[in-house]
Amino acid sequence: MNRQERAEIKRMVLACRKILEQELDELLRTYGLLPDRVVPVPEDRKEMQARLEEAIHREAEEYPTARTRYIRNAAFTLLNRLLCLRMAEEHGLITETVVTRPEYGGRSKRERDLADEEPELAANPEKLSQEALRRAFGEMRAHIPLLFRPDDPYGMLLPRLPAYRKVREEFVQLTEELWGEFETLGWAYQFFNSEERRAIRQRLRRNPRPDDIPPLNQFYTVGWIVKALVQNTLGKLWLEAHPDSRLREHLDYLVPCKNSFRPPKRSLFAEELKVLDPACGSGHFLLQAFDLLFEMWKEDRPDLPLWAIPAQILEHNLYGVDIDLRACQIAATALYLKARTAFERLKGDNPQARFEPKRINIVCADIRFTDQGKRERFLKQFSGDPKLCAIVLRTLEECENAFQIGSLLRIQKPFEELFRRRAPKGQTEQLSLLKQPTLLEVMEGIRTFMREAAEAQDMGSRLFGMDAERAVQLVDVLTDQYDVVLMNPPYGAMPSGCKEYVRRHYPRTHNDYYAAFIEQAIHLTKPGGHVGAITGRTFLFLKSFQKLREEILRSEALPEVVWDLGFNVLDEATARYAAFTLRRRWEGDGVDWQEHPVTFFRLTEWDWDEKREKFEEALKHMVEGRT
Repeated sequence: MNRQERAEIKRMVLACRKILEQELDELLRTYGLLPDRVVPVPEDRKEMQARLEEAIHREAEEYPTARTRYIRNAAFTLLNRLLCLRMAEEHGLITETVVTRPEYGGRSKRERDLADEEPELAANPEKLSQEALRRAFGEMRAHIPLLFRPDDPYGMLLPRLPAYRKVREEFVQLTEELWGEFETLGWAYQFFNSEERRAIRQRLRRNPRPDDIPPLNQFYTVGWIVKALVQNTLGKLWLEAHPDSRLREHLDYLVPCKNSFRPPKRSLFAEELKVLDPACGSGHFLLQAFDLLFEMWKEDRPDLPLWAIPAQILEHNLYGVDIDLRACQIAATALYLKARTAFERLKGDNPQARFEPKRINIVCADIRFTDQGKRERFLKQFSGDPKLCAIVLRTLEECENAFQIGSLLRIQKPFEELFRRRAPKGQTEQLSLLKQPTLLEVMEGIRTFMREAAEAQDMGSRLFGMDAERAVQLVDVLTDQYDVVLMNPPYGAMPSGCKEYVRRHYPRTHNDYYAAFIEQAIHLTKPGGHVGAITGRTFLFLKSFQKLREEILRSEALPEVVWDLGFNVLDEATARYAAFTLRRRWEGDGVDWQEHPVTFFRLTEWDWDEKREKFEEALKHMVEGRT
């Protein structure tokens, strides 16, 4: 995607943000939720006021701050939903709901059909447009629950007709080709906070606030770097286990590395491969991995019809975590759209073909438990099983500050002990087999709690249940290990709560956000597995990263390929970057780190896309044996 196209997306996103935030501010005022206080409202608005007040209370302790945060998150959630619908329309996946046509009287096809079905709606264009949105959201709920869940606190308000028309007008300004590109979602995520990012940089002097971290680090990783990292980790891993694989034909960025590393002897099946992005943003690494995984499934499971593979990849192979709900929404949406469009292309005329993934493994770590009374009532459900109750309590305690710490939570060992205590006597299976039945029981308890809260119209308990659900999902992901970990983690200073946690749990790498993420990524990788990352380049030479270089990157993981990128890599970013791949060590790898070669590409002298061109040129020379 070129700079002009990215500029179009940026202009559209910032305009829509302004429209939706202004609209949500005005809607909150109609329910008595003023910027500085709450005032009484007529009887018919009291129930909605109470629900909105509970949702706002979850955002922050101080009401004005909480209200501002709620408006921002609700605006982005609404924009994400509309972007998803518009892209699904472009791919022919749903009835047109957002885009309008002259042949439908300036309405969408869904609005036209709905007006024909229910003539009373035709006389009220605002109710018609809102009902059309509700029905479209309901259709998408089964596919992307993270974005379209019915009890989402950010989804309670819909725009009135004037604001919705303005958003539609902004959408029209974007060329139809861009609506067909999954990459559009990633750039929308980055550009939503462009102005906010500048303001934070101007005022930031010391530790950032937790809410500053997503805007400061929302940079969409450019395609060629993502491709290089995915091919030299996931692609390389598959070729080692399957030397005759035709996947090699798809790996045009594979760097020929020769070293003495001996991978563990184990079978590698497509269904068992796990790829994690612990700071997934809009999911660019996972989208790139999807393409390689599709080829692996084709090769490994010739018995499966091709149309069945996309859903299998979503269920079994791809995992992502982020502290920003908006990022998680976009990542889940992009993965769904990519898999669904692949399914539609492959199913042909087969009437038996179904696209029914059981889950999309994107986990939001924005967990904010607010009410001790609700916690006690929630824990009572598990009081009959003390060992299960201990696991639930530990989950709530560990995730208390997950909105600051995210994927840096170090919880594998304590939870492994808890899961083993609850296992039947003599049962010694691997951790993943021990924990799944337990977590399923906990999730069933959460569903019961939320169902009762919904029946009682208790918004506070529903919000607590939503956070508990996220906490269980986060524990599930962070107590597992992965064949490949790919990431563009946050960098620089941390919020104070995260900084204190990292100082205790990451004594060797607590000096910088991204250094701690490197250590955790290695920890989450299986022996012999790969890490691929783009981070700041300061770890290559600064003394403060000495323990990372001399301890972790010698005894725990070995660098294999490094791209020294410098400035002008990511749009709107000001740091100097490096990309690299690491190999997780194990006791039988047979490597002396002093003899281990690293392939190094110095690309600091060139700007933007010139870096890609110079890398491709150097790689061609390597493959041809000229360097």
